[in-house]
Amino acid sequence: MNLSTKKIGNIFTWNTLALVVIGILCLLSASMILAKTEFNDPYYYVKQQLVKGVLIGVIGFLVTFFIPYKVYKKLSPLIFVLAIILLILLFTPLGLEINGARRWLDLGFISFQPNEILKIAFIMYLSFWLSQKTPKEKNSFGTVIAFIVFLGLVGFLMISQPATSAFFILAATAFIIYFLSGIKIHYLFLTILIIGILLVGSFLGLKKFYPDDYRLVRISSFLNSEQNMDVLGKDYQVNQSIVAIGSGGLSGVGFGNAVSKYNNYLPEPIGDSIFAIIAQEFGLLGSVGLILMYLGLLIEGFQISKSCSDEFGKLLSFGIVVLPFIQMVVHIGALTKIFPLTGQPLPFISYGGTNLAILLTSFGIVVNISKYS
Repeated sequence: MNLSTKKIGNIFTWNTLALVVIGILCLLSASMILAKTEFNDPYYYVKQQLVKGVLIGVIGFLVTFFIPYKVYKKLSPLIFVLAIILLILLFTPLGLEINGARRWLDLGFISFQPNEILKIAFIMYLSFWLSQKTPKEKNSFGTVIAFIVFLGLVGFLMISQPATSAFFILAATAFIIYFLSGIKIHYLFLTILIIGILLVGSFLGLKKFYPDDYRLVRISSFLNSEQNMDVLGKDYQVNQSIVAIGSGGLSGVGFGNAVSKYNNYLPEPIGDSIFAIIAQEFGLLGSVGLILMYLGLLIEGFQISKSCSDEFGKLLSFGIVVLPFIQMVVHIGALTKIFPLTGQPLPFISYGGTNLAILLTSFGIVVNISKYS
């Protein structure tokens, strides 16, 4: 029996809620020792996540759930421009530099990461821009160049912070939207070829003028790890992550019992290493179960997208859902040495109020689209 799109939207909502609850529980386990040490409050990070992430995110979800998604057709260019302005403000005194990166914007009464807003704004604008074009207009050299220019502008602002891995995740999402809009394969390959040449040129320039850049070090470490692994230096985090994941076995050591979160044994236990703690506590079965929940969101989002007769809604809904799925794959892949270490958080679970709030707000748009499909 085929489910209606509205029912799929309901399943999507409950799946999202389940991931939020699981995320809070996993963050609680991963952060208690660190929070007790840093703030003398074992629940500090969880309380921050509940207020800045869950509360604001749920409000955002409800707001976007009730706003007809076609409103964003008219607003998407303005939203995209505002997001670009917020990113530019990072390079003013309003931008906070933490560990050599300028990713936080401090407006006094609130601080947040503009990158998270830009991701959704760019997906929204790209969906609008492509939906306005005829099939002939899409499949033209002018559209290829315009797409590269849009992507290049966003890439320049994100990589300058630097937020390189976040940009590549967004770029992968953009290519999927680009492909689903009806671009012919040879134009897609042409776009990939041009961007590939630009990336190789940028890489060679970086290698020549900034040979000690941390991004080059991570790539070199990834490519040469078998021959020259530095387990106490640049490969420490990946090595400890693999040990933690492997020690979880089939069913894990139990909730709250992961030793990898003690005494800085595993760097960034509440951020870009949190999956290693989850795998240690819940084992292979729990890890696969979590991945299947993300896969469920992707499939449900695809069903909502496929059922939407409006091309803008079709592209927007799938773009919103595929972004966190790719981020999940990159997060887990980096900790299992499938990809170079990226420092990407695990959606819904890693500590970060801005990421969770924007994610929930954007998912409200997807559920709204399901109502009109």
